[in-house]
Amino acid sequence: MFGDYIAFFTLPYFMLVLTGEALALGLTAFAETLPMLLFGLAAGVFLDRRKKLGRTLISADLVRSGAFLFLAYAVGTEWMSSGIILVTAFLVGSMAVLFDSGFQSYMTQSLASNDLIKANSRLALARTLTLSVGPLVGGVIVSVGGGFTAAFILNAATFAVSAVFLAFVRPVKAVVPRSHEPFGQAIMSGLRVLFADERLKWGTIGGTLTNFVFQPLEALLVLFVAQEILHVETVGDVLTQEGASVGIFIAAQAAIGSIGVAFASKVSTRLSLGAMYIVGLSMLGGGFLLVVLTGSWIAVIPAGIAVTGVTWVNVALVTLRQRLAPQDQMGRVIAASRTLAWAGLPLGAALGGLLASAFGIVPVYLAGSIGVLVVTVLLSRTALLQNRVMATGDHVRPQAD
Repeated sequence: MFGDYIAFFTLPYFMLVLTGEALALGLTAFAETLPMLLFGLAAGVFLDRRKKLGRTLISADLVRSGAFLFLAYAVGTEWMSSGIILVTAFLVGSMAVLFDSGFQSYMTQSLASNDLIKANSRLALARTLTLSVGPLVGGVIVSVGGGFTAAFILNAATFAVSAVFLAFVRPVKAVVPRSHEPFGQAIMSGLRVLFADERLKWGTIGGTLTNFVFQPLEALLVLFVAQEILHVETVGDVLTQEGASVGIFIAAQAAIGSIGVAFASKVSTRLSLGAMYIVGLSMLGGGFLLVVLTGSWIAVIPAGIAVTGVTWVNVALVTLRQRLAPQDQMGRVIAASRTLAWAGLPLGAALGGLLASAFGIVPVYLAGSIGVLVVTVLLSRTALLQNRVMATGDHVRPQAD
């Protein structure tokens, strides 16, 4: 995660320094998220057929490490271009498809069912804390500690260390791989299981809609902070020097958000997973709406609230998948849900970059924030709230008359 969030800052910021264009930022996020749409369903079938998921996770980490080492080498060469950044983003995103879905499936082999919400909450807190450190470290290195080359080398090292740690993980549950039915049939079986459960279905559809309207906000975050918070209008060397300030803002919002994330596990004991999902969405949309209306450093507070919100949504949806999907189809159901939920990401990223180039970044942020709130209202009338799933104990708690 530390490596993820160094890249979360340095990769788009490098593109911004190189081009200075909102569209280029949108295309970077498009390239990184497109692999889920292309390979996500097939990845789920592949993961279900793996006897040793740990080796797949380690391989994905090592490929990502190599990609960032290559990018570090390419910085400063005469053939460095935005195209190389896009190719790297696509490769890293492809490995993330395998790693993230495989990791969620691997957890169900390594933990008791009632421990999943605790583990997901702790991972969410770790993610938020690394988000508060990764961009800050990346920004300082870019500004005064060796530039983008050093930042990409550090990023590569984190993935290599992750691979070493994963080599020591041993699952406690023996899982018999799913039989090798035809790929198309296997994909359809995962989709049938996903859509047969109303809670998984609406959680996934909600993820698709939310990602479509929210992704422009995330893809353009470094540009928004530079322009609307720091009021930096130049590119190149001046923008590079401001890297630490941009990194500090992103780190501070995550640090504030980690306070709310730390209570995710306790919240899940009082709310159903669907209610936690809905509340998180309202915090996400409302938080970013206040960010764009504030337009100053105080916006870091509502931005932190938004971080808490998106984390609660992720914890709830991940745990829903792990609690409700059959063990022998866990990989394909998780991957199918993630693929459909992520379908909104590449289109949202590209469209957000185009709209920001045409109309400015503030209208895009306003529209995205309001869009998340609209999705919240729509989902509040679905099975996510009406047919409750608790984080521990029985899957369903009967609805009151």
